[in-house]
Amino acid sequence: MSTKRDGRNLTSAFFVNFSPIYATGYKAELIALVVKILLPSSDSLKTMIKKKQMPKFICLLLLMAFTFSGNVFAQGKFEKESRLKPKYVPVKALAFIDSLNFAKKVKWHKEEGLTGISVEAKFKHDKAIYSVEFDTSGNVEDIEIEANWKDLESDLRDAIFSQINTDCVKHKIVKVQKQYTGSESQLLSVLKAELKSQFLVIKYELIVRCSHQKKVDLFEYLFNEKGKLISTSQIVFKNSSHLEY
Repeated sequence: MSTKRDGRNLTSAFFVNFSPIYATGYKAELIALVVKILLPSSDSLKTMIKKKQMPKFICLLLLMAFTFSGNVFAQGKFEKESRLKPKYVPVKALAFIDSLNFAKKVKWHKEEGLTGISVEAKFKHDKAIYSVEFDTSGNVEDIEIEANWKDLESDLRDAIFSQINTDCVKHKIVKVQKQYTGSESQLLSVLKAELKSQFLVIKYELIVRCSHQKKVDLFEYLFNEKGKLISTSQIVFKNSSHLEY
């Protein structure tokens, strides 16, 4: 194995084991770019070893890791939400909501994000706030039902709290939603009779006001039904309507 490859493996292993920003998506691309820039050529690496300069190189990597860990807390999530008139809502989405027969007043929204545009129906039922998300063709994607933090199981709360407490000096849970994904018929059953199917995927989405690094930001946390972290995104939005009904 060449010296250059050894150096590359050493550098990659360093980021995996020591840098908290090691992840998928753009973070992985950022790390790859840093490794490519910092990693010396085989000749340079041999010279560094001979001159006993490797400790300085490792120190530089450590400094970079701590710098990134401070600046890249979570992937950014841009959101722009606006009201949508029913005449602009996909016919298939309208039909899905109309089939419920219990939504007295439905508020339609268009949500624009970095990954695309979605259509969302918000309404109240049995004192709970529901959000049903569709793609632009009217296909249902998921259902979110607002939940009370205190109503979650204690083990689930403990797991979630442990993660948030690690990330934030202080925090406030602004919103909790139970998210269901599955087939259209399965999701329709959840809305109509609150039936639970073994094929439904259940997640918990939390909006958290987090104090960290002497500043306060809003973050969206997504956990599985056991409380294991799936993703964290810093919210960047034009308005705050997505926090309200």
